[in-house]
Amino acid sequence: MGSARIRAPLTGAAITVTTLFGGLALGTAIGFFVFESLPGHSTLSPSALHISLAAWPAFLGFLGGSAAWGVWMGRMTGSAEARRMAAAGMLGFAPITLVLGIGLSAVEPFVVEQIGALFPIHRIFTLMFVPSAFLIAGLGAWAIGFGLRNGSLARSLLWRVGGAAALAFLIINLVMEWSGWVVGGPNAAERNTMLTVMFLGNLGAALAGGAVLGWDLHALVEQGRESFNRS
Repeated sequence: MGSARIRAPLTGAAITVTTLFGGLALGTAIGFFVFESLPGHSTLSPSALHISLAAWPAFLGFLGGSAAWGVWMGRMTGSAEARRMAAAGMLGFAPITLVLGIGLSAVEPFVVEQIGALFPIHRIFTLMFVPSAFLIAGLGAWAIGFGLRNGSLARSLLWRVGGAAALAFLIINLVMEWSGWVVGGPNAAERNTMLTVMFLGNLGAALAGGAVLGWDLHALVEQGRESFNRS
């Protein structure tokens, strides 16, 4: 019993990082290979066709990783509805991630120009990406609960998993600032500070959110066993 409680959050964290990060990384690597293999490709002025052809593997890897995440999370509860859980994983993670990614890229110039005069860049970064971590993790976890046909679990996962992910991103962001990795600070461009902090923050959010998700799914299984034994 005790070992299972320890193993569940570790499993949830490992599944989340392996599938979501792994799927995107694999798709991106294949997309890069496709782009480099295209005749006449150019990194300085790539054509729209070449970009589209290279983006498809990354997108498919993104969706495939999301689907695998949903299926594996379902298996933690003993769910046999693989297709439903795959759809829950894809619909819960991919759309909100794409919307926020495109949206943040679109509003970034305006935010930096208009609000940058009032707040330092690294604070704007925090205000934009911590809530994003909450939404991505929370809505993804909500979809897992919905896929398991448990509305109360879905609502609980939204807040618990989203909150854990946002808190992890915030802590990593602040630790990186304290260590000298300040977004918009001195030598930030040379050190790729924003990308580094974003990657580590998202990794921490995935680990924390996945751990809480694994813990809660294990608790759901235990509750089911106790109810069965009492009956």
